[in-house]
Amino acid sequence: MTRQSYKGLAIILVILGLGFAFAPPQAQAVPSFKRQTGLDCTVCHTMFPELTSVGRNFKITGYTASKNTSKPYEWPPPVAGMVQLSFTHQYRTVPGNVASGFDTQHRSLGNDNINVPQAISLFYAGRIYGEHLGGFIQGTYDGVNERFVLDNTDVRLTGKTSLFKKDLILGLSLNNNPTVTDVLNTTPAFRFPSASSAAALAPNPGLQIEGLGGVVGGFCGYFYWNNLLYGEVGVYQTSRQGFFQFLGAGSVTDPMIQDVAPYWRAFLQHQWGKHSAAVGTYGIVTRNLSPSPTGTPNQIDTRGPIDRFADIGFDAQYQYVGKKHIITAQTTYIHEDQRLNDTFSQGGSLGDHAWLDTYRINVNYYYRTNSWGTLGGTVGYFNYWGTPGFPSPDPGDGSRTGKPNSDGFILEFDYIPWWQNTKLTIQYTLYSRFNGASKNYDFNPGNFPLSRRNPFDNNTLYILIWQML
Repeated sequence: MTRQSYKGLAIILVILGLGFAFAPPQAQAVPSFKRQTGLDCTVCHTMFPELTSVGRNFKITGYTASKNTSKPYEWPPPVAGMVQLSFTHQYRTVPGNVASGFDTQHRSLGNDNINVPQAISLFYAGRIYGEHLGGFIQGTYDGVNERFVLDNTDVRLTGKTSLFKKDLILGLSLNNNPTVTDVLNTTPAFRFPSASSAAALAPNPGLQIEGLGGVVGGFCGYFYWNNLLYGEVGVYQTSRQGFFQFLGAGSVTDPMIQDVAPYWRAFLQHQWGKHSAAVGTYGIVTRNLSPSPTGTPNQIDTRGPIDRFADIGFDAQYQYVGKKHIITAQTTYIHEDQRLNDTFSQGGSLGDHAWLDTYRINVNYYYRTNSWGTLGGTVGYFNYWGTPGFPSPDPGDGSRTGKPNSDGFILEFDYIPWWQNTKLTIQYTLYSRFNGASKNYDFNPGNFPLSRRNPFDNNTLYILIWQML
């Protein structure tokens, strides 16, 4: 480590120490939710942001449940904050422009990276008016890319009725991220890991559904019947233009979507005692347009061929929430069908049809006590595979095979102290394949010695402190 790295890590440890020294006496989690409901945050969360059955119901009913029934609004307003501080260590130095100290993605080229802050967020989270209108609105300063963005946003209008003498919840959501409305922690917006290093190298493949947060805005309608069946459909449009423009504030709107992108979500859930289980499906179809050939900002080309992406996912979750012991198991598989008519016509792919698959599974265990708080960990496995593209000699990010195949494990330890407004995460990612190979995945004789990187060179230690305000 450099002296600067030691200094940054020391700052993080001092702030964590101050959090312990000046701990508030009661739970805060997302403080505005706690103030509104009067519930301890452990009622709605296992280890935030993962939800319990109570938390899932609170979200489905529009964030409006309140201990204050005499007024249709909350006072003080349901505002909260969050600060994230992080430290990243990679096994081997990231290649790039060593003179500048950063690569083109603003990642430190050394083995160590301190982000103080990694992010600062301000939330409006809770009732907006009455029993039917509420929201979760997050504005974030991204300390890695040094910009402000409108982060996850989900504003809901809900109502209750009955169907076949069973409770039926109906809702409408205005949001800027497909799957941000979901209450299971298996889909991209809130799945494990809930946080990861933006400073570390990661595998190249990226699914459409994983990268649309802030890029799009849309409406979703949903129902939840008899605490058993959930269904949701929605349409999204690029947030750069039109009514949804405000939902993409600060985000780079790439790709540009032609017309609208349909989205769907459905799952069956069963709860018995302290147990719950769910199985479901979700997906989105996008038709992406090319930038204008004139290079004019905010212009798109609607005259030529387009690329179409269809993402179809399947997921399952099991959860046990006891007084002291908590266990959750989650898995998801996504298949993406790619019709690359535009990309192929411009020589950007080997053919006009490709596909990419991803699979994830993770199991966590937490132990909760009144005197020490909640602690435990997660073991996760991930796998990406699909059709090959062009080989790339780029050091670090390259692939000599052109294949997207990557897999590995994520080991994570989490601790929330008894006051519950601070979370410490220690995460280690291990790769066995990276960008299509199990050794020398980016080898290029002309770039030696910056190339010839092995998957384990990207193994990453990540330490994160969440401080809720």
